[in-house]
Amino acid sequence: MTQRSIYQNLDPTLNGYHPDWYDKNAKLISRKPGCSVISYQCNGTGILYDYSIFPGIDLIFMDFNCSDIFDEPNEMRNVLEIRHYQEGRVEFEFEGDKVFHLQQDEFCVNGMLNMPARYSFPFDYCSGLSLVLDKNSMTEVTRSQLALFQIDISVLEEDLDTAHQWYICKTPPSMCHVFEELYAAKEHETSQYFRIKVLELLYHATKLRKEDRVAATYYAREHIEIVKRVRKAMLKDLSRSTPLEQFLRGEAISTVTFQTIFKQIYGRSPYAYLKHYRMNSAAVQLRESNESINQIALSLGYSNASKFARAFRDVFGVLPKDYRTAQKAI
Repeated sequence: MTQRSIYQNLDPTLNGYHPDWYDKNAKLISRKPGCSVISYQCNGTGILYDYSIFPGIDLIFMDFNCSDIFDEPNEMRNVLEIRHYQEGRVEFEFEGDKVFHLQQDEFCVNGMLNMPARYSFPFDYCSGLSLVLDKNSMTEVTRSQLALFQIDISVLEEDLDTAHQWYICKTPPSMCHVFEELYAAKEHETSQYFRIKVLELLYHATKLRKEDRVAATYYAREHIEIVKRVRKAMLKDLSRSTPLEQFLRGEAISTVTFQTIFKQIYGRSPYAYLKHYRMNSAAVQLRESNESINQIALSLGYSNASKFARAFRDVFGVLPKDYRTAQKAI
């Protein structure tokens, strides 16, 4: 088959809507040539843009702002999935109450034998994409198109050993610009454009090496729940400086384990996280209230205004009074 005849056989009006791929509360809200828009019914917003690239290959953009826990459809699909997250992070829960987190700018490839049971977003927001290759739905046209660029999905699976575990790594430099261009093109470009970028992405995926893999760290669901519960308690009264050990009193977790899991979920140590949380709260008050800097400092647990000013500068690069002046001038 010639390259010209392959392109003639690709249907540009393919619509990527697969109800069995999404959460049971997902709803199709609009459809246009090559793209379906799906809304997740949740406590917030969850929007997916599903672009049909080739028969059997879909590119799905995900934008979530919610705290819900979603079920992953458990049908045994013969798929290979490439995931990347531009913002936020995702918590995946597997059978046996094992949990791990995929962070911003991490990249992973997974097969059907390692699909999570549930997923959620620790920061209550997440933006990313998923390239789904449904091998049972791929046509000869699709396989021929991939072969033109020496892309063989079976070889890719074998090279990355996705039958046994997820392939996870920091996004390779060769792929960074591809992801940036994909995110920038969402809602602006057609399937024809995304087809080119997906081929480029898959080409670079064939160059990945096993030795660049990062081992996924799993934690027990019980410990995850303790960390989330303690974090909530830590944020309840920002005017008090309570030692971490006091929050952990009576909890079935060691301080070291708590700190390790906390950083895995939220990206910072408990101390650093609380400091950034307080300073972001201070920034809101500086912008939106007329309270004095001393009053704001006291409301956030700082009895010493100089210490508060230093902490604010550590986070925002300017002193509180200069930040307020700059914001008022906008």
